[in-house]
Amino acid sequence: MNDVDTMQAVLITGRDALQQGCLPIPAVKAGHILIETAFVGICGTDVHLLEGDSFYLEHNYLKYPFVFGHEYSGRVVALSEDVDTLQIGDRVVGHCMVPCHSCDMCRRGKRHLCRNLKEVGLRYIQGAAADYVSVPAYAITKVPPSLSLKAATLVEPAVTVYHATERANIRPDDRVAVIGTGTIGLLAMLMAKLTASSVDVIGIEESELEFARTLGADQTLRPSEAKSDKYSVVLEASGAAVSTGLTARILDLGGRASLIGVVNQPAREFVPALVTLKDLTFHGILHGLDYYEQTVELFASGRLDPLQLVERTGSIEETDALFREMKSAQRRRPKYLLEFAGESRAS
Repeated sequence: MNDVDTMQAVLITGRDALQQGCLPIPAVKAGHILIETAFVGICGTDVHLLEGDSFYLEHNYLKYPFVFGHEYSGRVVALSEDVDTLQIGDRVVGHCMVPCHSCDMCRRGKRHLCRNLKEVGLRYIQGAAADYVSVPAYAITKVPPSLSLKAATLVEPAVTVYHATERANIRPDDRVAVIGTGTIGLLAMLMAKLTASSVDVIGIEESELEFARTLGADQTLRPSEAKSDKYSVVLEASGAAVSTGLTARILDLGGRASLIGVVNQPAREFVPALVTLKDLTFHGILHGLDYYEQTVELFASGRLDPLQLVERTGSIEETDALFREMKSAQRRRPKYLLEFAGESRAS
């Protein structure tokens, strides 16, 4: 930490307005730790925040200006006296969701449905797109030496996919379709490939479908090319208005679906009768707070390399350019990262 207790941060100051600024280093409250940020992932939620079209802005969870960033990794550089589960220098990946542990949902073991939920960079906790971020000591997972902090940054989006595959109970004889070719969709394809007999990817952009093929998709299809009654599992990761109807159409008898994408409008071409007549099961997937350790272990084992999805890593001075590139139809890989301290050991 520097002598004047300030840090560099990237703030969203208004619609389509980014600014690099100097802020106080967060104080370490009781039960909290201070993390020196190594990397921050930029995701679709952050793009919506920058465009001013976001659930979090509409519900006043965020007000301009604010520091974004909910996918992050780093090292512990300070901790309050009552924290005995961590040490200075521990390498960690941060949790986006920070539950209260005391409401009825938390007590039932459904922490991701916490009624008093806070979220780093999204709801009541300053984001990680800064030199330092402070969170409760329980809101992290340790990263083993075998996993780079850069790769660990993708644990946060991947835990949602882990939850989706667990709820769908993917088996070796399953035929899986993944709808969507963004970070979540491609992670879903890679994760499903570890178990299922076949995994097809359904999308729109040819460059993204081509990349899915290089990653191992058995087939890549446009929505109109997907056959009805073909798949035993569908992992929906696009959030497109037609996706729910497409899911019901292409699922076979007794099929299971995990709906990860958020369709924030009436579903188009959805025929509810198919759910009944084919005895389908739909699971709503809200994050994957209980799957951080499993996802870290999966990445550390080398069975799934998330860095395949990273198009570019840039400095905080390049934040504006990274956001522009992320929205480009010409991109191939979906993930962009901001580098702060990087892999270097915290000072």
